[in-house]
Amino acid sequence: MSGDDDPQGGFRPVAAARKAAQEAETQLSQTGDSIPPSTLGVGSVLAGKYRLTRFLGQGGMGSVWVGEQVQLGVPVAVKVMHAWVAAQPQYVERFRREARAALMLSHPNVVRVIDFGQHEATFFLVMEMIEGKALDEWLAECPGMPALADVVAISVDVLDALDAAHRHGIVHRDLKPENVILSRDSQGRRVAKVVDFGLAHVDDPDTHAPTLTKKDMIAGTPAYMSPEQSRSLQVGPSTDLYAFGCLLTDLLQKQPPFEAPNAIETISQHLFMPPPPLARPEGSEPVPPLLEALRLELLAKHPHQRPPDAKSAKARLLEAVDREASAARLPPRKGELPGGDRAHRVPGWNSGAVPEDAPAVHGSVAIVPRAGSLLADPALLAGLAAHGLAASHSRQVDVGADVVVYDAGSSVAAAVQALGSNPAARVIAVLDHVDAAAMRQLIEAGAADVMAAPVTADVLARKVKRLLRRR
Repeated sequence: MSGDDDPQGGFRPVAAARKAAQEAETQLSQTGDSIPPSTLGVGSVLAGKYRLTRFLGQGGMGSVWVGEQVQLGVPVAVKVMHAWVAAQPQYVERFRREARAALMLSHPNVVRVIDFGQHEATFFLVMEMIEGKALDEWLAECPGMPALADVVAISVDVLDALDAAHRHGIVHRDLKPENVILSRDSQGRRVAKVVDFGLAHVDDPDTHAPTLTKKDMIAGTPAYMSPEQSRSLQVGPSTDLYAFGCLLTDLLQKQPPFEAPNAIETISQHLFMPPPPLARPEGSEPVPPLLEALRLELLAKHPHQRPPDAKSAKARLLEAVDREASAARLPPRKGELPGGDRAHRVPGWNSGAVPEDAPAVHGSVAIVPRAGSLLADPALLAGLAAHGLAASHSRQVDVGADVVVYDAGSSVAAAVQALGSNPAARVIAVLDHVDAAAMRQLIEAGAADVMAAPVTADVLARKVKRLLRRR
């Protein structure tokens, strides 16, 4: 989901952010607080040190300008807080945290923060000026799928930046394509730099300041948020690795692994749905199996199932695209697979006990919906996954799922015909209207159960589990 940063730690689209700003200004005015009008423009000098030369854009927290250091004439980028944001201490502290987090890092793949200061009633952040393009823009302009060589090079830079941050006790918490800038180094080589540590969590033994994200408050961008971040639980480096898994998916298919019409549905998919296979056009450069295995591991629902750190994820990434290393990890013939039972063949990087709160998958469900039916809604799949059921949509009843849900609409005859196409399947027939005659006819035709539309995930899950227990 693209949108402005929500200063309260959440997420909201541009229009909502603008509305929130207006409402906040109105509220502050009514309480008697002073909100000085913004007088900044081209030529304005902040704190006597930085002259603004060109406006770049703005978000929910502030505006971004091209500027120059007055005494030296060195170009810089300046992020200036909105006046209404600066009037509220918790937002100033978040802005200060971004500066502090970035000042702790000195790494070629992290945008360097030069200064932090106050001008009149607001605050500003000064960063190195980078001529480049955000990763989301670069992806949008790619005529096809990015070359794997580019995917690997960008990924290595991002993982190096995360490794540096994590070694300093900093968790970014908002890694996404918009926060990765592609530029050129002094040798003309492309380099990826991570920006915007506004949501960063900093482990500092010298301070006991409480977190800025309130209890039960979600902070981040839904399409790139880990399950634990979506639940507003404690986050760590593995949260950034999950976001990198989403970003890697973006690089490989030009869209994140989970997208839905609204934030809640997107979060539900992160929480409950298994990552779908990559959607790459026919003829695209093949993705090495070990790279796909790494992507899926990065997107594991539980932190302990992901790579232990960014450094090891980078090693796995480079191994995945190295033919000799891949050949050593992936025997070419079935006869060369290691012996022993299945438990002994589980690779070490995927071992570990499953947490007690992990939902058990009781069986597979194939849903055959009609066009426009509620059964075609991806949210229903997420709801079934929340009940421990691996669900997917299908175009036919003749599939290998444990239970098939067939949407017949108002046609009992269609349901009878579908039941005849796969008499061995456990089929739940769904009708717009169910009466005694229709139910008797479908049961005689072999239906395991009959339901009336509309169907909700919780009711359907109970029906499916009842059938599985009978099995």
